[in-house]
Amino acid sequence: MKTIEKICIIDDDAIAVFGLKRSLESIGFSNDISVFENGLDAFEKFEQQIKDESSLPSVIFIDLNMPVMDGWGFLAEFTKIYPEEKQLPEIFIMTSSIDLKDNEKAKRYGLEGSYLVKPVTSDVLERIMA
Repeated sequence: MKTIEKICIIDDDAIAVFGLKRSLESIGFSNDISVFENGLDAFEKFEQQIKDESSLPSVIFIDLNMPVMDGWGFLAEFTKIYPEEKQLPEIFIMTSSIDLKDNEKAKRYGLEGSYLVKPVTSDVLERIMA
């Protein structure tokens, strides 16, 4: 498995978050996992961490459909403020949507290969975290 120190889950569905955390634990990841219920809370936290030059998560799992700020809104704002000289965290979109427009949008961010259909299982995590 890759060396991953921090993971962030941005999802308002408590059951999906619980399942993802359990799946991460089942593949041996027990480090720092932060959870935000909407994109705005995550964005504000990351914006402050960037200003403070604190370390951000290595991996971000983000749901598309959330209140306040959805996954697309988060991605749009986050990519604007992220320092160009640094490599973005690895971002995985999690959704139960089968809308082809979502996959097209993912391509705009170079995330078409990082599009995960819920529920995200430990088998899927093992494959992407290897």
